[in-house]
Amino acid sequence: MSDSPQLVTQLLQAVVAYTWFFETCDESVLEDDTAIKQQEYAGYLLNQLSDPDKRHLVDELAALAAGETDPAYREFVERFAFAMGLVESENG
Repeated sequence: MSDSPQLVTQLLQAVVAYTWFFETCDESVLEDDTAIKQQEYAGYLLNQLSDPDKRHLVDELAALAAGETDPAYREFVERFAFAMGLVESENG
């Protein structure tokens, strides 16, 4: 994947966007249990990455958060690595 750094960024944006959807949609759109299961599965898949790849994603997340103009979404992106278990603390 190092041949296409934009691929990593775009895929990460897609994962974060779908996870945001699962986090924010109400039960009339998607049952809470289903949304939680999908978020947990995303976290499981991300945690299969090597430590260097996890660090790379954490760096990408920081860049995505820095460029985000919606305060609520920016906060979600800033907390994403911790929420998905990629880092031990919210401070990275």
